[in-house]
Amino acid sequence: MNDKTVLNHIIPARGYFSFLLHRGATLRVIDLEGKQVVDLVAINAHDKREKLSCIYSNVLNRTWSLKKGNVLYTNWANPMLSITDDKVGVHFLGGGFCSGKLNLKRYNLSNMPNCEDNLINAFLPHGISRSDFDFDSCFNIFMNLTYEPDGSMKLEEPLSRPGDWIDLRAERDCIMAISCCPQDQNPCNAFNPTPVRIQVFSGDEKRGS
Repeated sequence: MNDKTVLNHIIPARGYFSFLLHRGATLRVIDLEGKQVVDLVAINAHDKREKLSCIYSNVLNRTWSLKKGNVLYTNWANPMLSITDDKVGVHFLGGGFCSGKLNLKRYNLSNMPNCEDNLINAFLPHGISRSDFDFDSCFNIFMNLTYEPDGSMKLEEPLSRPGDWIDLRAERDCIMAISCCPQDQNPCNAFNPTPVRIQVFSGDEKRGS
């Protein structure tokens, strides 16, 4: 295999990271220990007004259950990321991320690590502020949240096992911010946040398992 790995980084439990993903490159997110959610926000590197949109991605794919072969779109209805490989097939593209306000409301706990703060800190070196992204911009990788027949939502432990991954090919230059979700008050991360590995492969060569 002639793939060139241009980034290989472990994000610690409850940590965050950001980087530039060039068009044609592939991001691989690997769940090292299993059952860990990763919150990902992608913004156009050349115009921060354009960003990943969960709503448009669901509408244009005609499904809320996105997996291998689907495309994630921007708020301008342009392709942003293509799912080229997916060992789990269960993610949440309904938008949202945990925050200090939500943790206080749901669990009466303050000063907890949360994805909102992680994403804000991740984007700081790129001149991107909280006002430049919103809930609709966030893809919850490996999150196992489903809609029940009665209209309710059910959050369960992720189905990802140690070493499982998802591959996302960039369809335009993107600034990526990733939060290794620190939530430990619900089944989101099986009540035990753990680290993840991210890898970036240059070009669009086929990547095997």
